Amino acid sequence: MSEKNENEAERALRLAASPGREWRLLAHRPSGDVAVKNEGVFDELVVDHWLHIEQLGEREWWMRIGDARILVAVQSSGDVRVDVERGFHAPIYGITTDE
Repeated sequence: MSEKNENEAERALRLAASPGREWRLLAHRPSGDVAVKNEGVFDELVVDHWLHIEQLGEREWWMRIGDARILVAVQSSGDVRVDVERGFHAPIYGITTDE
């Protein structure tokens, strides 16, 4: 099935079979872009002291974004559970809403 014909539910289910296998990274430098795509299963990204994404297990990732700690779990059904905790790493700056 081509990606153009695949709906979001089908795509989520396909990707849930092996979470973290489809990803891309784009960075810039004066001489041009640096792009990496799908070279292995995504494991970890760290940017300065405010962004850290790391795979904890086959279906679970941990993130730090500023003052927030985020846990993401991908179910075999394709459903994704996201838990967010603010103020874990630093004082809360900004606003969190449920919308």
